[in-house]
Amino acid sequence: MESFVHLFYALSILVLPAIRWYFNYVFQAGRGNLPPGPQGHWLFGFKAPRMHPWRVYASWEKLYNSSISSFRILHRRTVIINDAHAAVELLNNRASNYSDRPISWMYHEICDRKKSVFNISSLDPRHAQYRRILQSGLGRTSTESYLPIMLAQMQILVAGLTETPKEYQKHLRRNAVAVIMKVAYGYDVVESDPFIAVAEEAAKISGWALQPGRWLVDYFPLLRFIPSSMPGAGWKRQGESWKRRLYSLSDVPHLWVKSQIMSGLYDESFSSRLLRPDGTEFVGAEQEDIIKWCAGGLYAGAVDTTLSALMSFVHLMAVYPEYQRLAQQEIDQVVEAAKCGADDLSLPNACHLRHLPYLTAVLKETLRFAPVSNLALPHKAIEADIYNGHYIPAGATVMPNIWAIMRDSEIYSDPERFNPGRFHSPDSQTPVQTDPRIYAFGFGRRRCPGIHFAETSMMMTMAGILSKFDISLPAGNVSPLPFEFTTGLTSHIKPFDIVITPRQTAN
Repeated sequence: MESFVHLFYALSILVLPAIRWYFNYVFQAGRGNLPPGPQGHWLFGFKAPRMHPWRVYASWEKLYNSSISSFRILHRRTVIINDAHAAVELLNNRASNYSDRPISWMYHEICDRKKSVFNISSLDPRHAQYRRILQSGLGRTSTESYLPIMLAQMQILVAGLTETPKEYQKHLRRNAVAVIMKVAYGYDVVESDPFIAVAEEAAKISGWALQPGRWLVDYFPLLRFIPSSMPGAGWKRQGESWKRRLYSLSDVPHLWVKSQIMSGLYDESFSSRLLRPDGTEFVGAEQEDIIKWCAGGLYAGAVDTTLSALMSFVHLMAVYPEYQRLAQQEIDQVVEAAKCGADDLSLPNACHLRHLPYLTAVLKETLRFAPVSNLALPHKAIEADIYNGHYIPAGATVMPNIWAIMRDSEIYSDPERFNPGRFHSPDSQTPVQTDPRIYAFGFGRRRCPGIHFAETSMMMTMAGILSKFDISLPAGNVSPLPFEFTTGLTSHIKPFDIVITPRQTAN
């Protein structure tokens, strides 16, 4: 009987998807002019690049003379958007058709992350609830309540960089984790805290599980029913192992904050306010589950992205000392002119941030030059569509190439040059270039709901670092240009040797 079941699975896996692929492929090809792109193998299709795919995709715009291109892996069509106009038109103006997420059977089902904030289907009623909760919990008013947390953690970061500057990567990661853990759960991170390792591991697992073309189950969903004990099902055992590890990201801190609330010994946080909105009674089980996923999404979405931006920032400041000096001069002047009641009057405080236009320009240029996500999280076409005469099939994965948009010379002059001045006009006469934040944080109904929180957190950290430290290349080192970038769901400039020293002229 067991052998018969295995044979049935084998036939189902091989025959039914093949029939589905054949008719799907013939049907799509006959419907119109698909966006141009590489054909690849007649059966398997194109083999997506694993290293710096955004560069490959960006080259297709000139190669195929089209702002959108596409390729097929087995029966699934992926459309790449290399142009800002196309991204805005499709993902913003036609948001009702492009706000869904493609199903990643490995990540959504095997790893059981289908309820996660960033991957849930837009057709699921939870999606609207998630966005409403996160927009409220991370908006301007809520972010103001988190400013003391950001300032306190900046002081710890400054102390760490002063004591062991060579460990700046560890200090930056600790800062990113500590801010979001305190905000989301009221949890105080300690030295060598296990949650720091969890954050790094969870980001890596998500990247591996979501990697296009890596998992056959993403193209043949029936494979998910294969018993994990079967020979050759190592991929499923791996996914189940990742499922257990990923739950530590959402369940462990949630259970911790719930137990703290019940004990009466807790600091108010995003989770505590939502779990007991009236201050006495806990919400029901369904609403609690929604809150758990929202807090986990806040944590998962903020830590690695913030760290990536800050890693690029410190390396860019080392290579471009002239821009670093301009930012430091601005910070010194503003801090000296406006004491804001901080414990440490030499450190920038929250009220200083709105008076730092040049540092804001540095943040914008960092996000443009070194996008946190070179490829935005994929969207899915709910219904078939036509754009510039190209047919986009229903169910197609649609992926904005943020790196290509940020390197578009029609939007940004001399795009390969790092130049914060493109976003700063001291005399208000020189026109500034398009704010990259309208592209950096996503599009349409899947746009990041925590933009104000993320910007405030990054600005506070950048201001704190530059107010106290000079960042430079080691003596005698040649500028490491062109930069290399890491590959993954998030990206940043690959680390190289830098020197962080206390400023002699710091306030």
